[in-house]
Amino acid sequence: METAGRADERKNSGLEELRRVSRKAHDAVDEAFSRFELTDRKSYGAFLTAHARALVVTEAYLGRYSASVPPWRPRAELLKQDLRDMGLPMPVSQRHVLSDCSGTAFGVLYVLEGSRLGGRILSGRVGEGLPRAYLSAVHQKGEWSAFLERLGQFLDESPVARRQAVTDGAVAAFALFRDSALLQFSD
Repeated sequence: METAGRADERKNSGLEELRRVSRKAHDAVDEAFSRFELTDRKSYGAFLTAHARALVVTEAYLGRYSASVPPWRPRAELLKQDLRDMGLPMPVSQRHVLSDCSGTAFGVLYVLEGSRLGGRILSGRVGEGLPRAYLSAVHQKGEWSAFLERLGQFLDESPVARRQAVTDGAVAAFALFRDSALLQFSD
């Protein structure tokens, strides 16, 4: 006899697998961005610049898949405004190697939507008087859980190749952000 816990476990197996497989890439992003001091104007500007290098290109990529992924709210304009408010130019976007498929797009969106959660925490650490529209663009009530439900359903109903594409998309998006952060320290 199957218990409710086992049914929930099976129901979310695709999502749990995505989290498990992409954990190392996620941790690498967190480590790379932890080097920025958000209370320091120059360091915070570098933090925003690093985000801009990856965010603009990933949002442009997702724009091609609007019919295939759940609705989402872009944040690139908020990030551009924060950079303008700091007197900083928009950087050249990172080159990406994101595959052209809806599974990959779901993985990329997983990373971008997940970053909103971190943004909520980080916005409270930004120095006084510094712009924080980008980091303050948090999920609306129920938005994150609805996205995870849709993603979990997509994963659980997908063949192995499409599930792999989601994972590949998430790992590639994490890598774009990590590389953007590391690039700031090499400039």
